[in-house]
Amino acid sequence: MNDSSYKSIDFGALTRAGEGLTQWRALGAGFLTALVCCVLLWLMQWSVTRLGGIVGIVLMVVLALACFVVWVAGSSAVGVLLMDKARDLPQRSIGEAAAFGLGSVPKFLLLGVAVFVVTIAFMLVAALIYFICKIPVIGAVLAFVAHPVLLLIASAFIIACVWVVFPLFAPAVWSGLGFKQALASVFAIARHRLVQVVLMMMVLYIILVVIGMLIASGVVPAMGLLTSLATSIMGGGGGYGGGYGMGGMGGLGAAMAMFSSASMTGAILGASVLSILLFALITLVAMMGINLLYLQASDGLDTAGTSSDIEGAFGAMKERAREAADKARAAAERAKQAAADRAQAASNAREEAVMEQTRLEEEETNQPLPEQETLRREAAEREAREAQARAAQARAEAQREAEARAAAQAAASQAPAAPSASGAATAGAAALGGLMASAAAATGASPEDAPPATTKGCKACGHTIGAQDMFCENCGTRQ
Repeated sequence: MNDSSYKSIDFGALTRAGEGLTQWRALGAGFLTALVCCVLLWLMQWSVTRLGGIVGIVLMVVLALACFVVWVAGSSAVGVLLMDKARDLPQRSIGEAAAFGLGSVPKFLLLGVAVFVVTIAFMLVAALIYFICKIPVIGAVLAFVAHPVLLLIASAFIIACVWVVFPLFAPAVWSGLGFKQALASVFAIARHRLVQVVLMMMVLYIILVVIGMLIASGVVPAMGLLTSLATSIMGGGGGYGGGYGMGGMGGLGAAMAMFSSASMTGAILGASVLSILLFALITLVAMMGINLLYLQASDGLDTAGTSSDIEGAFGAMKERAREAADKARAAAERAKQAAADRAQAASNAREEAVMEQTRLEEEETNQPLPEQETLRREAAEREAREAQARAAQARAEAQREAEARAAAQAAASQAPAAPSASGAATAGAAALGGLMASAAAATGASPEDAPPATTKGCKACGHTIGAQDMFCENCGTRQ
């Protein structure tokens, strides 16, 4: 173990904290910082009350960020000027100190981010342990051990942050160290000299209280007496000239009476500026004491091991961050590939759906007609064939009738001159029957299937008459 951990405490070094009251350059930088921050706060209030809406809120956020940057940069400028005094170095100019303070802002932001990340990581680990403690029987034993251990770790972390990290990180930065070196120095102090630092911090608080009481013992009575006198004379509301005496300062009416004249308003504003200066003086004493405390706590302390541990921790964090980034990138690539696959599958599904629709339409076009349509077509075809058969039959009958007439005329011309009436009739009937038989044989139909005759011969004279005629037109014989 490092023997420098047991270095004796020199409380007398903290008595130099009162030297902050005589550092006018630091006082001027602190006063300017407080004045600019007050103006920015007033502009924030004006943006909300007068502008309002989204514009007012955005302007308020921008002004809040600017106020934070000004406060941190101005405080760092004051701190670096006091650090030069604590180290007995030539003080820098206010411009150089302001530039150094502005460059220190990212370091304080990184500290806040680091503390936040560590807090979140610890809470996640504690939550995981508490979930494990929900296991029956074994969980109760684990909780009996784990909960006190977690309490001790959290307590040590809070004590280190409140008493060491937050107060001593700023002096480490003001001494010219980088972020990692300043963090390593603070961690080394917290690891090896935590008790000494806490005791010195208590002594510094006592010194601040003593100096504050010393300033307040003179300023408060003087401000009360002279403000009361000024109000009585310039405010016109009471006091010696108004007949109300000292009682004129009581109540809200007396408070409003202080602003009843321009002279009294100027006096109140001057008193406010004086209050800011006094607050700056107390702050200078505190910052000077913190610088002295840090210089004594870090004197002779080896921070190489802590720096290597921090480097390892930062390396592990970078490695985990890189692994997380690689995993996130791989997950993004997988999600992208899955999205592309889903898009391709959707495209293929659409193409298949289109092809299936086309196939169904083609099948619908090529499939057999329904039964009713088929029956209708068959009936139409049958009617067409019957119509053709009737037309052919009518043509055949007309042709047979013409042939029968021609045959009858030929037979009548070749018969003997005085045939008997019955013989002529018989011959004509025979000739007509022969023609009908020959026509039936030519068409291939049986005599029974032949259509009914449209003509016939007269019974008396054999003259051809219609089948439905009842009298012969030649001889007048009834048929």
